[in-house]
Amino acid sequence: MSLRSNAAAYVERAVERHAKRMAQVALLAIMLFLWVPLLIVTIMSFSDSGVLAFPPDRFTLDWYHTFFGDSTARDATITSVKVSLVSVPIAVILSTLAAYGLTNYKFRGKDGFNLLLILPIIVPLVVTAAALFTFLNTVGIGSGFTSVVIAHIVRAVPFAAIVIIPSFLSLDKSLEEASMDLGASRVQTFIRVTLPNVLPGIIAGTLLAFAISFNEFVYTLFVRDTATQTLPIYIWNEIQFGASPEVNVISVLFIVISLIAVIFAVVFTRVERLITT
Repeated sequence: MSLRSNAAAYVERAVERHAKRMAQVALLAIMLFLWVPLLIVTIMSFSDSGVLAFPPDRFTLDWYHTFFGDSTARDATITSVKVSLVSVPIAVILSTLAAYGLTNYKFRGKDGFNLLLILPIIVPLVVTAAALFTFLNTVGIGSGFTSVVIAHIVRAVPFAAIVIIPSFLSLDKSLEEASMDLGASRVQTFIRVTLPNVLPGIIAGTLLAFAISFNEFVYTLFVRDTATQTLPIYIWNEIQFGASPEVNVISVLFIVISLIAVIFAVVFTRVERLITT
């Protein structure tokens, strides 16, 4: 029996080692698949060639000068920032209120509301964008800057909510109860006790929502007018008739903004965990 047990244990350890190695190889392959194209785009943004070719013969900053000197690209960047600055605060406020309601109250249809909240993440973008386009035209809003802002709010709310909700779930409810026992109203408790404790999660949700809004393309394509051109739309227009190396510069800009947002979101999430532990 001991020999069989030892043999079985040896086989089990061997299987675990191989499984671990396979998992590591798979993870490495996935990371390479995700990051190598981004690295190539970043390198190509410094190429001195007028065509997209890798590896570059020589390196230059000319395409960066071209991009920042292009008034159309600059206007598209400003439009993207404007849309994000309007849509993100509204999306975060809605997400925070939804998170508070879902974590503090019991009501009929709560599970259905949870599903509706994350539905825009699950449903294909084209489907929800087409539905949003139809709705906005039906109610008379039409296409334009306002429609783009509304679309970005719809797009950003689910992502902000899935970051903010855990902050409310991890909040010590005894703090709120103690505040109300001392005579504070529910609104005062929310402002003075709840918000400061969930603030890192809200900031993380805000950064994620900004990254989502700034990079959004499909929703914008459906509901914009010709005067509302965001940076993703500008890229789309540029590559329809042949990709310019300037597109690589814009791609690097998106990568940097997204990385900064994600890094800060992770930092604030960790700060929140330290506060709650």
